[in-house]
Amino acid sequence: MLSHEAAAQLAAQRQAFRQYMAGPRDGPLTLEKNEAYCVDSVLRPSLLDGMRLSLRYVLLRLAFHAPFCALKIGLYRLLGMKIGRDVCISPEVVMDPLFPELIELEDDCCLGIGCRLFTHEYTAANFRVGPIRVGKGSVVGSYATVRSGTTIGARVTVGACSFVNRDVPDDAMVGGVPAKPLISRGKGN
Repeated sequence: MLSHEAAAQLAAQRQAFRQYMAGPRDGPLTLEKNEAYCVDSVLRPSLLDGMRLSLRYVLLRLAFHAPFCALKIGLYRLLGMKIGRDVCISPEVVMDPLFPELIELEDDCCLGIGCRLFTHEYTAANFRVGPIRVGKGSVVGSYATVRSGTTIGARVTVGACSFVNRDVPDDAMVGGVPAKPLISRGKGN
């Protein structure tokens, strides 16, 4: 049984989470950890929510193993992802299973083999959820990881095996752990 304080904090976190998901989601939302309950009580308060997550996971696994982009993109759009025209999603790309609807891939972008886009994360002290946007004409290299709440600008190249933990401006090339600028190029290059 939850104390009065823990129950009040759970109710406040559920309300904040609902408002965030219904709103514009301009940046990440961070919820503090409470020892009295699991963050799952905030995110998935009912059995129906758990069943939806299970169905979402099955569709994500189907997309993960789909042999060509058109099928992958169709399945991802069913899950609420915003995907533009002429997007390439390579094999074994991992999309966040809890909140794929927070991922936006603009026209002509490419996700390399095995890259990972995570719209949520847990730490010892809190839970964070936030949208990921990959801009028009950008490439996320093989096995790179993109953190929740991150925007990758237009015409960006993210190097293989990089960790993108902050926004990347248009026309940049970044790489490393964490990703740092390697070079900047103009629109004509």
